[in-house]
Amino acid sequence: MKRWINILGRGGTTLIAISLALLLVSLIPQIESSSGSGTDGIQPGEVKIMFSPGTITPQQEVHVSFTTEGTLSVYLLDIKVGLQIINGTFDYGFNSTDLQELLDNHPEQIKWEHEVVNTTYEQNYNPSKLMNATVVAYNQGTEMVMFDFDISLKSSLAPGDKVRTIAYFTAPIGVIMAIPWFLNVWKQRKHK
Repeated sequence: MKRWINILGRGGTTLIAISLALLLVSLIPQIESSSGSGTDGIQPGEVKIMFSPGTITPQQEVHVSFTTEGTLSVYLLDIKVGLQIINGTFDYGFNSTDLQELLDNHPEQIKWEHEVVNTTYEQNYNPSKLMNATVVAYNQGTEMVMFDFDISLKSSLAPGDKVRTIAYFTAPIGVIMAIPWFLNVWKQRKHK
């Protein structure tokens, strides 16, 4: 019996140490790897690719902030778009027809969408697996919409929320496993 108490106790203290290490890793601040911000206008029926960093991992987070004067639809899509030369300028070659086709035929590629109406909208997105992230703004209205935007890609050592959740569950389990061992050690010291 004493042998099992020792094994459980050492396993419990190991779980406590692991959970504290994970908690510390989750507190390491994120590094901003790329960003884009500014003020822009979008014509009625126009689609603009606002940010397309390429493939992102679960250790990365897309932060989006839009402030509009009018109504603007903002999407985070799991698509890869590349720059092309169109009419002598660089463009993504992604228009409202492409967006409507994607919305109708491939809803699984829409990670989130939001309609921003004369307000500020902020959203953070952390993928659960590898994905091609593209932030798209679409003016479905009949008037030009002016907006301020701030979009950034932040990288971390580990996905903070997921690692923190694991730490929150393993620490109490470790404490419960270690209590009989701590009591046994305390009784032995008391008798000496």
